[in-house]
Formats: sequence, C-alpha cells, structure tokens
Amino acid sequence: MKIGFLGLGTMGLPLANNLRRAGHLVTVWNRTADKADALVKKGALLAPTPRAAATGQQLVFTCLSDERALEAVLEGPDGVLAGLKEGDVLVDTSTAGTRSARSVEERVMARGARFLAAPLLGSKGAAEQAQLVMVCGGPAAARDRARPALHAVSARLIELEDPAQAALMKLVINSLGGAMMAGLAEALALGVSGGLEISRIIETIQASSFHSPLYLMKGDQIAQQDWAPRFALWLAEKDQRLAQEAATEQGAMLAVNRAVRQLLGEAIAGGRGDKDLAAVADLVFERSGIKR
Repeated sequence: MKIGFLGLGTMGLPLANNLRRAGHLVTVWNRTADKADALVKKGALLAPTPRAAATGQQLVFTCLSDERALEAVLEGPDGVLAGLKEGDVLVDTSTAGTRSARSVEERVMARGARFLAAPLLGSKGAAEQAQLVMVCGGPAAARDRARPALHAVSARLIELEDPAQAALMKLVINSLGGAMMAGLAEALALGVSGGLEISRIIETIQASSFHSPLYLMKGDQIAQQDWAPRFALWLAEKDQRLAQEAATEQGAMLAVNRAVRQLLGEAIAGGRGDKDLAAVADLVFERSGIKR
C-alpha cells in the first residue's frame, strides 16, 4: 500500500518504520527533514512538502504533537488537505482533542475524502515494538481501507463509528493516567518522607487491588530518578487541557483533572516540561522536603 506519513517525532518515527517493515511504500515528511534520514536509507521516500507527501497515496497518516501542529501541516497551499482527492483516507494519530477531530473531519469530507481519528495508547517502547493500542473512529469503509496498516503499528485496535468519539476516548484514558501519576507521586512522597523505600512501596501496591503496570514502570523510573522522556510532561499537560476543554463543552465535572493540570503546569514552570511525566514526582518530593 502507498502511504504518506507526516510527523516523525517520538511516536511517529517508529510508526512510519513499522509501516515500512510491513512492506508498505512509505513517503514521509517532517518539519526537520534530517529526522527522516534513517527511514530514507531503508527505502522510504522523502517528500518536500506536506501536500507532496499526501498526493497520490492510498492512505495518509499524521502524527503531530498537538492541534496547532496538526493545523500547520493540514492547511495552506502546500498542506495535506490540498493534496487529498476524492476517495482518499486521512488517518490522524495525534492527540488533538474532540473539537479538532470534528473540524478536520468536516474539511476532509469537503475534499471528497474520508477521515479517521486514530489516537494511540502506549509509549515509545510500545510504538517501536508495534504493541500500541489504537482507538480508531470513522466510517466503516475508511476503517476497512486502513485496517491492514493499523494492524501493522498496533497490537489491538478498538473501532468506533465517529472520529470525535475516538478523540474523546483518548482524553478519557489520559485524564485517568494523569490522575494516577499524580496520585502515585504523592503516595510515594508520603511513604518516603516516613522512611519507606520506593521499591517496597511499589511491591506492596502491586500486591494490592490497586496494582497497575503504570505504577510498576513509573515507580522504577522515580526510584532511579530517570526522567528521560518516554512521554514528555508538557504533552501530558496538553492532554489534561484538552480533557478540560471537552468537559466544559459536554458539561462534565473534572475537579481532579484541574488539580492534576495545575500540578503539571507547575512542574513545567520549574523546568521539567521536556522530562518524562514521571518527573512530576521530582516536584512533589522537592516540595515535601525529601532530599535524594
């Protein structure tokens, strides 16, 4: 299958590589072109503009950091939308929110093309191993067209009828994830300030009914003070913002989400924005007077 792929960041690069490994002919575009060098050496093609990457493809993927980055790639005379023709399918794997999903769907349909919102659940490691969970929303015919490519980059595919519903599902999951991460940071600070070791706290959590792979993975990062970005803190804050925006529109109450977003915002203001989400614990420990 001929596939255009735009956005070779933390998640986009391994996704594009997995599509290539599955035998698809992948044409890539990235704002910083040299990020595509490794893929081009392995047989991918490099497009000079988003429009060129989208033109003549059976599928077009976008994987951008937020709704603003997505808009910058879609719009303009050299944008993706200008390269779409009737019958094409655009698959957006970005976490850009529900309003963005509805807006992009409308503009894609105006070109006679079809739109799938397909946000990703998982980290960089899962992306590299094609073990992501993908929530894909959009018309059945478009999902049928895209399914072989989607299976090439994911271990599980959850399908919905509406792109905005897929975008909302991602916000539901990441809103919960943010609360879990903030709660873990505070629980560890409570234990460590009283003399407990992080490893024993995590061991006990995992033996309880509150066990979670997230706590196991992030607990180890916190114990090692390993803040290398698997999922950057600023991206996590962006997801909490999008969840708040959806909640405001829908009339849902997200008091915990507001508190989590404030905590993440303070961590970003303290210079931790490009570090992993686990670094929120660094802020909580600091404010708890815990020296490490």
